[in-house]
Amino acid sequence: MAMSVELVSPEEIVYTGEAEMVVARTTDGEIAFQPGHVPFLGILVPGEVRVYTSDGAKTTIAVERGFVEVSHDSIALLSDSAVVS
Repeated sequence: MAMSVELVSPEEIVYTGEAEMVVARTTDGEIAFQPGHVPFLGILVPGEVRVYTSDGAKTTIAVERGFVEVSHDSIALLSDSAVVS
């Protein structure tokens, strides 16, 4: 089971796809999200978002401040700036 992921900056959709786990740093600390996670709304802090897919691949995205929202089996990350590394 995978979750839908979308990471958006003001300029573009930086990442969209399916993931087994997403790890992001928030004001509450680093949090890992997996399918079935309870609804969550948090504030992103500058750092990295790591997206792990079912085939074992990892995508790392540098982000600035923003928000993360988890609802059902989807996660939306909105960031002032984001760059895939």
